[in-house]
Amino acid sequence: MARQNCRMKKDRRPQESESLIETLRIERTNLSQAEFAVQCGIPLRTYQRWIAGTTEAKLTPLQWKAVMQLLQIQSLDEIPDDFGPINQISKE
Repeated sequence: MARQNCRMKKDRRPQESESLIETLRIERTNLSQAEFAVQCGIPLRTYQRWIAGTTEAKLTPLQWKAVMQLLQIQSLDEIPDDFGPINQISKE
C-alpha cells in the first residue's frame, strides 16, 4: 500500500477574526487553525467552537503551555479572558 503524503494544507483565505485568541494566532504565527490546534493538542473542531463562542475553552496545563509558547505570550495580561468573539455580550 502506497504511503500518502500527510502534510496539512495552508488556509489561504483572508484571515480575520472577532476572537482575540484567533487574532493572536493570525498575527503571531504562520499556522493554519488545523496546524495550531494539532500543535496545542486540541481537536480542530473544539478550537473552532472556542473561537466561535459556542463552548468555553478548558485547557490542560500542557495545552496552556503550548498555546502560550506558540503565541509568544510573555505575560498573563496578554491572555484573553474569553476565546470567543469580542462582541459576544449577552443581550437582554
